[in-house]
Amino acid sequence: MPSPRHTSWDPETEPQLTLRQRLDRTARHLLPTIFAILAIIVFSAPLGLPGAAELLPAIVLSTVFFWSVWRPSGMPALNVFVLGLFMDLVGFTPLGVSAFILLLVHGTASYARFGLMRLNFLVVWCVVGLVGAGAAALQWTLACVFRLHALDPAPAFFEALLCIGIYPLLSATCSWFLRVLDEKDAA
Repeated sequence: MPSPRHTSWDPETEPQLTLRQRLDRTARHLLPTIFAILAIIVFSAPLGLPGAAELLPAIVLSTVFFWSVWRPSGMPALNVFVLGLFMDLVGFTPLGVSAFILLLVHGTASYARFGLMRLNFLVVWCVVGLVGAGAAALQWTLACVFRLHALDPAPAFFEALLCIGIYPLLSATCSWFLRVLDEKDAA
């Protein structure tokens, strides 16, 4: 009868993670979502930040796009949906509009992920600009449908320009976070 202390080694068995390691891994996977939630809270709060209401959709859309391309496990569809609903609740927009638009952005970025990862930054930035412009146009169209008359398209155009303008800074910040997370994964 074999001794229970001397069990045979099975290469298929993975080592069990400690509670601290599991919490660390969960926190690293939730970091992009937490960043977006904090951005929604800060830019929706009455802090007197100039242009905060206009910057909010561009920051959240760019964050969802970046993480959906470079680390989809950090921005799953459920988190994107919750971000959209939270954005609608805080911004007093019709419930589900931001969630729908963010899910479309997430789906587009996830679908084109492997192609975008091979391209240089300028091409990806152009794609983000096109996606941001499409999202702004869709949001403007839905707002016109909800109000039953045509609204001024200037705010949608401005939102698209803000999305294009904010992406390089946000991409640099998120790339730094991604490098830190990858170093932590390698350790």
